[in-house]
Amino acid sequence: MKLETKVKINNFLMKNLLYGIFHNGNNPFLRPILLPVVEKGIWLALKNVPGPVGLPGVIQDKFYMLRAMVYSGIRFGTTSKFTDTIVNKAILSNLRAEKENEFRAVFGFDPPGFMTISPAKRCNLRCKGCYANSASEKDQLPYDIFSRAIKEMHDLWGARFVVISGGEPMLYRWDNKGIIDIFEEHPDSLFLMYTNGSLINEEIAEKFAELGNITPAVSVEGMEKTTESRRGKGFFDKIVRTLTLLKKHRVTFGISITATRDNAEEIVSDEFIDFYFNKLGAAYAWVFHYMPIGRDIAPELIPTPEQRVMLWKKSWEIIRDKKIMYADFWNHGPVSDGCISAGRPGGYFYLDWQANVYPCVFFPYAAANLKEIYEKGGNLNDLINLPLHKRIREWQFKYWKEGDLLRPCPIRDHYLMAKKFVIETHAKPADQAAEEILKDPDYEKKMAEYDFELERKTRKIWEEVYRNGTRKAV
Repeated sequence: MKLETKVKINNFLMKNLLYGIFHNGNNPFLRPILLPVVEKGIWLALKNVPGPVGLPGVIQDKFYMLRAMVYSGIRFGTTSKFTDTIVNKAILSNLRAEKENEFRAVFGFDPPGFMTISPAKRCNLRCKGCYANSASEKDQLPYDIFSRAIKEMHDLWGARFVVISGGEPMLYRWDNKGIIDIFEEHPDSLFLMYTNGSLINEEIAEKFAELGNITPAVSVEGMEKTTESRRGKGFFDKIVRTLTLLKKHRVTFGISITATRDNAEEIVSDEFIDFYFNKLGAAYAWVFHYMPIGRDIAPELIPTPEQRVMLWKKSWEIIRDKKIMYADFWNHGPVSDGCISAGRPGGYFYLDWQANVYPCVFFPYAAANLKEIYEKGGNLNDLINLPLHKRIREWQFKYWKEGDLLRPCPIRDHYLMAKKFVIETHAKPADQAAEEILKDPDYEKKMAEYDFELERKTRKIWEEVYRNGTRKAV
């Protein structure tokens, strides 16, 4: 049997197995039968993938993460409406495959898988070092552009996943419409919304449960003392109240963590994991290492290369041993096949409140403005082959084959190269701070030194654990 045929059969079986596990995973009689079958199916599907992604350590990482996603989903217990959004409208839908074929016929590769959209710049907090600057009510994305971008993702790419960021998304208002209107208008899409959680009350939690297509990721910094040192006194109790409300209404939620030099050890501690996952009921975590961009740039907050390696090691212990989905945006490059920015196959673009389009949330240099593209009669596909995006994707593909996927990020882990791309393609800085750091020799020196030291720390791990697969296999 041809490899391509085997992969298709495995994918078909996995879709139906996942359908069964999400619908019946909490059944005490079916659960012990279904889970081992799903685990075996995941492993067999991954082993049949050809190319660099078939490295022994990469296969193991993907297996552990997918298994953790399944266990996290059934451990939390979702509403039937949310399960329907995940399973029937995403897992079992043929839309993505149809749109992939159409897109591939034009561009020669698969379409992006999602977009991250920050509709409002405003936030009701003033956290030290946050990239989301304070702003006025004018700094908001027009509703028609916001909604059209989501519809075009669906129609042009077959993409149903939208990440909502900020500022604080719950503050978004345009012509008496807010973020919940977007959720209602696009019932076939799944929205992951990063939020500080302070504006979610009983009524909103009930609405999220009713709609069944939103999963909030509530920002935390650690336990009480650490969280309040950055977000303000009394804020920890607000977070706990919000998470308790979401759990009460069976809204699938997670937590979002900014890893810094100050909290790196705490956010992978047993106390932290037990509190947020076992006690409060979070289904997942997304970890974002502090990136020195935006207001109040603070390079001293970046986790050290030693801490980054520690976070890599500890995060996989959490994923492997506790079966918790604990995803690290920078450390888990092997799971995503490297950098996912610039509209690569399955990757994404970032759209901000001014309709500027960036390769990534953490890459503060815009390649275009979507409002201007629409005014000229264009659509989202006009973003694909812009010079900055093409340069990044060319690098991604080469690096995917030859590089160390523990250092996947162009702007963080290969700063000098990313800066070269920005200058050569005349990308537009997001703000004055982004413009100034391009001319700042001290900033460049610190970023380059970080990259050099990180390579020294990860190269051996990449060769031994991933290429040679010396970590114990499943």
